[in-house]
Amino acid sequence: MKVGIINIGGNVLSLQKILNYSGFEASILENKNKINEYEAYILPGIGSFDNPLNRLNDLSLLDFFSQPINFKNKILIGVCSGMQILFEESEEGKRQGLSLIAGKVKKFKNIRYKIPHMGWNYLNTNKKTFNYSNKKFYFAHSYYVECEKKFIQTYCDYDFLFPAIVRNKNIWGIQFHPEKSHLNGIQVFKDILK
Repeated sequence: MKVGIINIGGNVLSLQKILNYSGFEASILENKNKINEYEAYILPGIGSFDNPLNRLNDLSLLDFFSQPINFKNKILIGVCSGMQILFEESEEGKRQGLSLIAGKVKKFKNIRYKIPHMGWNYLNTNKKTFNYSNKKFYFAHSYYVECEKKFIQTYCDYDFLFPAIVRNKNIWGIQFHPEKSHLNGIQVFKDILK
């Protein structure tokens, strides 16, 4: 499977390495040339909500990733802030999100734990599709997604349950960093892409 990693920030080289190691043919993309040749796309991201959106705009790819029809027969995965921009809006940013999944991004507030949520944490799986019991994943974020339950594949508990993996048909969001989660992260990519 050919996977295009869109260079909009984040650990693009680490993502490429882990995907190639997992048996996928991963390339880093910085323009819309040959964009339709790929079977799956990854939107990584680190930093504020507007950053990856601005970068998509700079690469002339904002329109492509705003159209759900482009993912009718292809897979799209957003990672960390790349997941958050799949939604409609954020308390952090001024730009409108890609609106591929209904929901909003909110800041952690009034919780007992330190913000940002950074480090290893477990998933709370509510779907039979995934079996990540007793497996840890690496998180680094101060904002979380609020959306309808039907989109949520797994939760994470950080004083309250928030979505860790979401899905709307072929469009997926992963709040943690699979590329930093070792073998557990590899398993997540294999489960989604295969």
